[in-house]
Amino acid sequence: MKSIQVSEEFHAYVKSHKREDETMEEVLIRLAGGPHPDAVARLLSDETAEAMQEAIAERGRHDTDSRTQTSAVFESLEDY
Repeated sequence: MKSIQVSEEFHAYVKSHKREDETMEEVLIRLAGGPHPDAVARLLSDETAEAMQEAIAERGRHDTDSRTQTSAVFESLEDY
């Protein structure tokens, strides 16, 4: 495990993108794009790779649901 020093502004930026179920490391990996798939090819078992694909798909569905809910909130505010 390593520690890095970042400005308070950058920490606030990363923290603002953090999802409830993520660690700060996971946020940084997601924001940075993570490793290229070719870099990790054949390092995972088929079962692990499949589980990861399912988790990614589920996260995408969650993101879509979240955007839809946020949009609905803003649309309802236009009525006021």
